[in-house]
Amino acid sequence: MEKSRIIGLAIIVLFIGAIVYFFWSSETAKTEIPSYVTGEKRAMYEWAKTPEGIALLDQVPCYCGCKYEGHHNAEDCFWRDNGNFDKHGISCSTCLDIAKKTKAMNEEGKNICEIVKAIDEFYKPNANLRTDTPLPEGCTE
Repeated sequence: MEKSRIIGLAIIVLFIGAIVYFFWSSETAKTEIPSYVTGEKRAMYEWAKTPEGIALLDQVPCYCGCKYEGHHNAEDCFWRDNGNFDKHGISCSTCLDIAKKTKAMNEEGKNICEIVKAIDEFYKPNANLRTDTPLPEGCTE
C-alpha cells in the first residue's frame, strides 16, 4: 500500500511540474512563437503578428471571456501589447476560430466592418463575453 501511494504522489508531482513548465516557461515571455506551437495554431500566431493581422485583429472583438483577463480585442489573445507571445490562443478554440474567420474573410475581400458584423452575429449568444472592442471607424451597428 505504501509503495503505490509513493508512486501515485510521484506521478502527481511530475504532472504538476509539466503544467508549471508549460505555463511559466521562460520561453513564453519572448517575442517568438515557442516551438511547442505547431500546425494551424502556429500559422495563426504568425499571421496575427503580421501588419495585416495586427491591423485586423486589433479591431475584432473576442467572445471567449478573455475580457476578464484584461484582453481588449482578438489580437490580445495571441500577442501582448508589448509584442510578447500570449499563450491564451493556444488552448482557446474561440480565439483561434475568430482569427481564422477574420483572415479568411479578409482574403475574400470583405472589409473590417463586414468582418466584425459577421463575427458579432455568429457569437451573438455569447454577447456578455464580448471584449470592449469599439466598432471600427465608419462601421454602424
